[in-house]
Amino acid sequence: MSDRRREKRQRRLAAVVLARTNYGEADLIITFLTREMGLISALARYGRRSVRRFGGGLLSPGAAAWYDFTIKPNIDLAFVEKGEDNPKVERLPAEPVIQGLAAFALELVRGFETPGNPAEASFNLLVRHLGRLARCRSQTTARLVSLDFALKYMELAGFGPRFSGCLLCGSDPAVEKGWHWDPLAGGLYCPNCTPRGDRRVRPISRALLCRLSSDEPEPPHLGDRDLAEAELFFEKLAEHHLDRPLKAMKAVRRLLKDSDSNYGFFP
Repeated sequence: MSDRRREKRQRRLAAVVLARTNYGEADLIITFLTREMGLISALARYGRRSVRRFGGGLLSPGAAAWYDFTIKPNIDLAFVEKGEDNPKVERLPAEPVIQGLAAFALELVRGFETPGNPAEASFNLLVRHLGRLARCRSQTTARLVSLDFALKYMELAGFGPRFSGCLLCGSDPAVEKGWHWDPLAGGLYCPNCTPRGDRRVRPISRALLCRLSSDEPEPPHLGDRDLAEAELFFEKLAEHHLDRPLKAMKAVRRLLKDSDSNYGFFP
């Protein structure tokens, strides 16, 4: 085989680990997000044992580093040969809620991105988000950072909710109080248009609406109730478009001692 052909098969790419699955006795199948190639599924031979090639948590979900891939023509599964730390990227702390919020971001990206489709904007947004989470010193700050990511990523994926006016009459939400929102409809209802008896339609506070619909440098503070409502809204919005349930935010709610019965859009 010529050197030129071998070069085409070997690629070093910056990537984020989105998920990992045990395979056989010691191997792993890893799902990565890359800037150049979107999603890549790759087999890491002896990935659960090789400290020399994959030490330091390089194959853990949320790791952002350099990876050497072997990509064979007409084969969906690549091979990841080794990883190398990127010193510019901060590692996520072991704090469970921050880990869970990071897992929600990884779950979103894994659901909406596609193999072979360049994902520069998504990759950059995700890496920045993981870095911001790594610097959070409280659960509340981490939840605000996660909310910011969910809004920006859903807009980037083409499924951003509409917060500029009522879905039915178009009225401006700045005019009056008593607004509601619906994750399946992807937007707001004014007091006059809010459907009655639909349990997925929930009240939205003025503080939360202002934070989601404005670009002010100092948006309003959100309490735990607002954060829980927003987290569930974006979870249900994503599940609706992906047509399958997500897991990460449910785990976060358990950690926070919240529950769907308290904050749910559905019974």
